Amino acid sequence: MSAMPSYNLGNGVTMPGIGLGTWQCSDEEVRLVVLEALRVGYRHIDTAWLYKCEQGVGDGIKDWVEGGGDRKELCVVTKLPPNANRAEDVERLLNKQLGKLGLDYVDLYLIHGPMGWKNTGDDLDMFSADEEGFANLDNETDLVGLWKGMETMVMNGKAKTIGVSNFNEKQIERIIQSCKIKPVNNQVEVHAYFSNKGIVEYCKSKGITVCAYAPLGSPSRGERIKSTTSLETQSLNPLEDPVIVELSQAYKKTPGQILLRHLLQRGIAIIPKSGNPSRIKQNFDILDFELKAEDFEKIEKLDKKQRFFPLLIGMQERNPHPEYPF
Repeated sequence: MSAMPSYNLGNGVTMPGIGLGTWQCSDEEVRLVVLEALRVGYRHIDTAWLYKCEQGVGDGIKDWVEGGGDRKELCVVTKLPPNANRAEDVERLLNKQLGKLGLDYVDLYLIHGPMGWKNTGDDLDMFSADEEGFANLDNETDLVGLWKGMETMVMNGKAKTIGVSNFNEKQIERIIQSCKIKPVNNQVEVHAYFSNKGIVEYCKSKGITVCAYAPLGSPSRGERIKSTTSLETQSLNPLEDPVIVELSQAYKKTPGQILLRHLLQRGIAIIPKSGNPSRIKQNFDILDFELKAEDFEKIEKLDKKQRFFPLLIGMQERNPHPEYPF
């Protein structure tokens, strides 16, 4: 049994390499999911305002702490929504998020994406349309100014560390050139069909950790985001790839365990999501084997450079957002 990979983010925060994703969960479901995951041994919980389940995540953590768990063992991650991508909005949103989570601070606070959307006055109305039905994008998004607002959250103790999600190299570089507190993490799409090697290697070269969302290829993605179900991608599922199925039989592991182990061996943190108790445990039980070099390379060769989450939600845009990262 190998040790759990972990990443030192600074300011007393350690991020375990295996975390729990909570996208596509209701508050009611996620409360039970989080509690089960914490009982299994997870200590890294990932959520976001966008997921609309922070209350349930907080309730699950509270249940665990009341049963004897220690909050200080956890790395709780949440994210600033795109309709609050302005320095003056950061604290208001984080205060709301801390209230829902029932926490005094989060361990890692991420900007969920570089493209800002206008705020209608309802923070839950994240992807609004303008009066003519176009995407209500905020084309004045100032990422350097926004980052200063994020830094303030560390200075006032509401976030231990800060980072980004879905940012490209140029966007991160602009922040690095002007920041007082460096981003410690970039959460991006990575799976067997999308190795995303350019941004992964760049982040590692800058001492920025990488966390993979959709590490299994998010097989249920099209149920929630129609823009991910183009003819080009809708039939693609790494869990069903013949190479992965063959390796799962050879190692006597599930296809999901093979895919997750591969990313761990790439030095990438993972946040698989499941509401199934047995699968929650399976996703965590990947430390008792290691892929041989030749098998690791077989998975590397599966890369189709196929992004499943292009961050376009199907609304018509007047003009492309200047900070669209891909």
